[in-house]
Amino acid sequence: IPAALPRLALPATGGASLDRLLFGALAIFLVSFAAGIVTARSFGQRGGYPVDADREMAGFGAANIAAGLFAAFPVTASDSRTAINDAAGGRSQVAGIVAALTLVFAILFLRPALSILPIPALGAILIATALGMIDIGALRELWRISRMEFVFAIIALVAPITLGVLQGVLVAIGATFVYLLSKMMRPRDALLGRIPGRDGFYKLHRHPDAAPVPGLVLTLVEGDVLFFNSDHVEARLLAIADAAPPDTRWFVIDASAISQTDATAAAMIEEFRAGLVARGVRLAFAEFNIEIRNLLDRAGLLAAVGADMIFDDLEDALRAFEASPRGTP
Repeated sequence: IPAALPRLALPATGGASLDRLLFGALAIFLVSFAAGIVTARSFGQRGGYPVDADREMAGFGAANIAAGLFAAFPVTASDSRTAINDAAGGRSQVAGIVAALTLVFAILFLRPALSILPIPALGAILIATALGMIDIGALRELWRISRMEFVFAIIALVAPITLGVLQGVLVAIGATFVYLLSKMMRPRDALLGRIPGRDGFYKLHRHPDAAPVPGLVLTLVEGDVLFFNSDHVEARLLAIADAAPPDTRWFVIDASAISQTDATAAAMIEEFRAGLVARGVRLAFAEFNIEIRNLLDRAGLLAAVGADMIFDDLEDALRAFEASPRGTP
């Protein structure tokens, strides 16, 4: 225990190089924010109050700036100490103020007595509170709802224990990233059609009574189209075009589910459009969002497609198709 209160001073680098400082800061950020936000959400769920991740990060940042000016340890939300505080009845910021004043009192007056306190006694307190935080019921419920999220929960539980906190957090984040990337690499698609006597468009594989519009292919792409999945999307579009009836004149892509795209995807779409033109089929789009529309406009794709083949919705596309001459694409 320090013999005196900390003094205000600029942080000392200790002669460490900039790259070591940056790597250490990044490691501390990953561990502290991951632990802090998990703690905040866990106890927020218990207490029935919402947690704003942005405000939590702002609070951590302010606390760490103050700690750095006094040469203190990095600050985050400690799950074990939060559990102790919760078990003791702490419910507001007053508990933190009381804890800070108690710590000051201990530094000034209790240092000799606390110096003989066995470290295992402190460890026993932390272990007891940590055991109380293990929620077997929540893991069982997670297994019932989503097996994949249960796997991630086990990874996040086991990796820090076996590999260390920083390595464990990186493994958990990496596993989640790989899973999300694998899902995004193969966005789903669906062919759309009409149901007689009903408005709107329906997925053909989900509604047996839906039928495609003769001469028109309506395709819904259910996901973003980016550099890492553009080949897959192109392969799916080509497969749909190859399977289309010989009398197909228009190929309309419903872009309502596409929120992001890039230059690689724009080049892929242009290549696909040129292939359709060689078959005598026109490419059209419906329900672009403004960001995607602007990007494709800068890429020159909208000019190649033609302003008359960009529609606000599928109903407009269908009306334009029905009004177009049937003898020409």
